[in-house]
Amino acid sequence: MAEISEMQSKDIGQAVITEQERELAQNALFEFQKGSYTSCLNYLNKLETLRPKDLKVMHNKVVVEYYKSDLKKTELMRKSLNAICGQMSTTDLGDAIDDVEKCVMRYNQAVLLYHTGQYTAALQIMNRLFAYIEPMEENLAHKVCLLLIELHIITEQPDAALSLINYIESQFISTDNSKIASVDKEGVMKVVKEQKEQKKDNNDTVTDLFKMKLLKCKARIYLLTHQLKLCKREWKTLVSLGTPINISTLCLKANLEYLKGNYKKAIKLLNSLTTENLDFKSCGKFSAVLYYNNMACIHLAMGKPNLACFYLQKALQENKSAVESVQIKDTDPLSSQSLYTLGGNKHYELMYSLGISYLHAGQASKAFDCFTEAAQRLHNSPKLWLRMAECCIYCHKPTNEVDFNIPKRRKDLVQKVIGSGMHRKIVLTSSLSKDTKYHTEGLSYAIPQPTLEFALLCLKNALFLLPNNSELNLSMTTITNPQTVSLALTPGHNLSIKIFNSQNSTLISQAMMIEALNLKINVLAASAYVSLCLGDYIVALEHAKALLNLNKVPGAYRMLGNLYAAESLIFMDKINEAIEYLKPENIQDLNTFVSIPEIQDKDKEKIEEVVLKPVKAWYPTTIPTGVAVLRYNLAVAYAIRGELDKSGETLKQVWLSKGADCDVPIHVIMLALYIELQLGHADISKSIIKQHCPQYR
Repeated sequence: MAEISEMQSKDIGQAVITEQERELAQNALFEFQKGSYTSCLNYLNKLETLRPKDLKVMHNKVVVEYYKSDLKKTELMRKSLNAICGQMSTTDLGDAIDDVEKCVMRYNQAVLLYHTGQYTAALQIMNRLFAYIEPMEENLAHKVCLLLIELHIITEQPDAALSLINYIESQFISTDNSKIASVDKEGVMKVVKEQKEQKKDNNDTVTDLFKMKLLKCKARIYLLTHQLKLCKREWKTLVSLGTPINISTLCLKANLEYLKGNYKKAIKLLNSLTTENLDFKSCGKFSAVLYYNNMACIHLAMGKPNLACFYLQKALQENKSAVESVQIKDTDPLSSQSLYTLGGNKHYELMYSLGISYLHAGQASKAFDCFTEAAQRLHNSPKLWLRMAECCIYCHKPTNEVDFNIPKRRKDLVQKVIGSGMHRKIVLTSSLSKDTKYHTEGLSYAIPQPTLEFALLCLKNALFLLPNNSELNLSMTTITNPQTVSLALTPGHNLSIKIFNSQNSTLISQAMMIEALNLKINVLAASAYVSLCLGDYIVALEHAKALLNLNKVPGAYRMLGNLYAAESLIFMDKINEAIEYLKPENIQDLNTFVSIPEIQDKDKEKIEEVVLKPVKAWYPTTIPTGVAVLRYNLAVAYAIRGELDKSGETLKQVWLSKGADCDVPIHVIMLALYIELQLGHADISKSIIKQHCPQYR
């Protein structure tokens, strides 16, 4: 995104500049702009003999040598910059930029950190650098603003990025309403006010380009936070300003259509990318990788995971070819690759996406292998650890839907038949579940393998990386209150902006919290399930209670939390407490995620609602089925407590509720057999078996 800043011809060390020095500096700058780096170095060497202690001359010489190497000697450049202006501490927030004249050097340090993937360190430098934004030269100020916004976006801080854009627009860009055009629904520009055409000077052109880049960043933020109507508004503004149609703008529009559910329109936009090709060596991106990755995302959302796998495999091939074209064997990339290609390898991100596609395609073992490879780089992502745990759970039990298919499962009620005629005995199965608590093999649980034991480790990692419950609950309850957020610049230069006093800013901040909340809900539910399967009932109960104590838990996960808590308590012989979690009124809905509220467009009376269905439906799909599951578990609790009559009545309610919109599990029949046998009703038990298992009549 950012580039190494141009050389400066001003003096930093001495107050007086002779005519000879000025001429040498101007000649050096002219040669640099032409790309004649050898000639530029000759002028700088002469200038260095006249000004041996001038830091700016040293800096410019380092920059020219870096450009002469085709931006390949990155490590040498980093060391040289640190030697000239010192390495800024990333831990001591009290450090400040030494003076305004060193801003270019610090900016270049941040650029190197950005391209080498050290975003946090780069962000700390840029936050302090932003304190000197007003006295900076305009071109440098624009670059500083854009890099700082990009760092906020890439570190998933869209609220800070948006507040920064609003501040920049209000302070550095003068808005002339007479020049702004509006766009109607068809995207056709309407001139608001007729004006005589005037030639813009260079400053106006630079400002307009900067304004377009800010608008594009704002649209990306709205996409990141799923504020689609606001993103569409920014897109229309970009079109009205005459933004060129390139890969960046096409991908932005395709992403918007994808999130709106217009998959065919998104595919049509992506198909137009093939006419333009990005040079990986010059920009670090390859259009084929972008195309195949985005096509995979769209087809996965369309419920075609196998086709998504195909596109991702193509993307991996293209990515490998692009990376190999710039790599030199047995050499350090920081000394042999161009700066822009250092972060261009998207292998691990693509492997993660491939794992997601395999998981949706029902190939959990392949998905697990993909996630294991992706963990080499994405180990700080709680999503990755959750997906790895889901692979382990899938290998343990792919679905619970089969338990509700009574015609298919009823053969499992009887284990075997002994004897014949009047001496025939029917041996019932001891358990409908074939689950085993622990693996008997002597394997280390820390070795990546799709087992429940490893799933527990993955979920612990995910919980460690996510905010705790109190932080999430506090954020969700106070998110609508106005707050002041500091952008943490140098001491005494904090840019404090009220960003939560408007509807837009509130929801932008809320979006990231809701994403973290959804992740935490998934992780806690999976942790409770895995702990139950492994027989660790105390830990399972803790996770279930933590899940239920969260704010705004969706109905499906509230149901799971109640079921897991009740089952844990039953195994701990606390039946009375378990019954409290099994009340049918605990189910209000079966939503599976907390949705991000969409900002209403004030210009429209009617708001279009886009309903995005999950790629794979959660089972049970109806509230009556969920209530039946709760009642069945309640009947189990009564039976264990010895209240067989009460258990039988509850079970009868479950069976009578069976219908088109209500499925009941096979376990209901098994429990009915148990109750009748305990009551001594052998004949009734036989009739139940004959009714559901005709082969034993």
